[in-house]
Amino acid sequence: MAKQKTARGNSALRLAFIRQIHVYISVFVAPSLLFFAFTGALQTFRIPDQKTTPAVIQKLARLHKDDVFAMKPLRPERPKAGGHDGADHAKAGAEKPAEPKPQARAATEATKWFFAAVSVGVIFSALFGLWMAITYNRRKAVVWIVLIAGAAVPAALALL
Repeated sequence: MAKQKTARGNSALRLAFIRQIHVYISVFVAPSLLFFAFTGALQTFRIPDQKTTPAVIQKLARLHKDDVFAMKPLRPERPKAGGHDGADHAKAGAEKPAEPKPQARAATEATKWFFAAVSVGVIFSALFGLWMAITYNRRKAVVWIVLIAGAAVPAALALL
């Protein structure tokens, strides 16, 4: 009688098993990886901090930074210097004009663009990996279920 091959006794079966586990783990974490790469690229250029940014982008950025899917609370307005005593009037006249923001150094700008390019690379790599997992796997239904779970679990946790 021939011995039955098992993953423990056959290195090829062990490698195939490890490769399959790698596919399932990668497909499960891919939605989160895509989310963090996208929102991180936006935050590199402070896009979510601009007042004209759509609310959904601001909420996604806050989820990335603070683990909360909500808008940042508005800061209360500063009281204007218009009090009754003379000290307030003296302070109001002595206010400094707003200083312009200093220009970013060339190295800082280059670093921002480098990390934005890294984010784009991560996004494309994850998308190609998902495509390969779905296309070349015999258990396509399992891959789709794991992918949907990988998107649904963090979305459900964020909305709790």
